[in-house]
Amino acid sequence: MRFRAWVVCALLGVGWAVGCERQFGTTSVVERFPTTDEEIEFFEELKEATLVSNEDALHALFLLADGEDHWGTFSERVAEAKRRKWLPTGFDEPSTESAEVGWIATAACRIAKVDGGVNMRIWGPIPRYAVRELRNEQILVGKQDGMSFTGAEFVDFLTRLSRNANLDGASALAQAAAAGDAKPSSTKRVLPPTGRFE
Repeated sequence: MRFRAWVVCALLGVGWAVGCERQFGTTSVVERFPTTDEEIEFFEELKEATLVSNEDALHALFLLADGEDHWGTFSERVAEAKRRKWLPTGFDEPSTESAEVGWIATAACRIAKVDGGVNMRIWGPIPRYAVRELRNEQILVGKQDGMSFTGAEFVDFLTRLSRNANLDGASALAQAAAAGDAKPSSTKRVLPPTGRFE
């Protein structure tokens, strides 16, 4: 009996550890839509992604902040993001790893010039305080700093951020959202009716 309980606990522990690992994507949306004149298609495709990679997140943030992405490779994007203090100097994650909410929130606060409360004014927009401030402003919904975004969550987050800060690079987001709303209703999942069934 003790052995069986030990095996169950061990399996649960392994399952928990695997479930908490960050995910890696096999492809990047920005690889299919790398140029600025394809940004609407980029955001439309990103919206359907099961996870947002570091490369896609950086590309989207440059589009939002500058209206275009001048950097052609992931290493160039990382170097510029570090220069702008969007990323910590020790950032060395792969391009295909799922992007953490924490560093994205830090970058978002810098892009939108969010001052935050006392702690953020003292320490700057480090992930913990950046996430807290964006949650307080209803820009970031239901996320903590160590989590990842799905494509739909990330596009929703960027849309909220751009509306709140009146960012210049938000036009492609608005067009992508409008294009998504214009899709035929047959693509939407139909939910079963509620009520009692015999």
